[in-house]
Amino acid sequence: MLYILLFCAEAVFAALFIKAGYPEATKKGFVFKMISSSIFLLCGIYSAHPIESRYGRLIVTALALGLLGDIFLTFDPFIKDKTDKKKSAFLILLGGLFFLSGHIVYMVAFAGEIKARGAFSVPVFIAFALLAFAGVFALIFISKVKPDKALAPIGVYAAAISCMFAMGVCLALGCFTGNIIAQILLIAAPLLFIVSDSSLLLEFFDKERFNTMSVRSINLGTYFLAQMLFGLSAKFIK
Repeated sequence: MLYILLFCAEAVFAALFIKAGYPEATKKGFVFKMISSSIFLLCGIYSAHPIESRYGRLIVTALALGLLGDIFLTFDPFIKDKTDKKKSAFLILLGGLFFLSGHIVYMVAFAGEIKARGAFSVPVFIAFALLAFAGVFALIFISKVKPDKALAPIGVYAAAISCMFAMGVCLALGCFTGNIIAQILLIAAPLLFIVSDSSLLLEFFDKERFNTMSVRSINLGTYFLAQMLFGLSAKFIK
């Protein structure tokens, strides 16, 4: 019952944030986002309780890093001097670093479970990592977005989240064949991150075409759902 309430509350406040933060960031939107981020952290803490397993501790840590990233990436409405681009860029960079750290912690959590359970499969890992990586660049090609000099950093980031997805698949198929819920969570959570980050890429490099409510809804809807699923996974992986 509590999980139903948490997921419903997340859906409501995420939707409120999506609407309140478009087309420009607002203080009201910041409040809604903080509530949404607090909910996915609460979901992780509740799922991992008592936080004794290594996986549970890492998942809660990654969710906390995500919340910190959300704070700094949505702090723009509180900057009084709107012409101070350096402060805005610094906050975005700081938020991005927290998000990157969270992704790394998720990968460490997956890697630890894969090693402990002997779940690594080279063919599975390579196949799904390449599939996800190719999917990101297929989207760039099809959408005709031109990242230019940012192509190399995008490639590095795409490789990282593709590896996270492949690790989730390895863990799901190698250890949880009898637990369909755990399998869904391990595969869906990182896959949703790929969808979220890919939609953000489109919006960032071609605002004229992709800075829309539809793309924003996909970007943030998949992000918050991914965080909730990562949090929930701590209940099934002890």
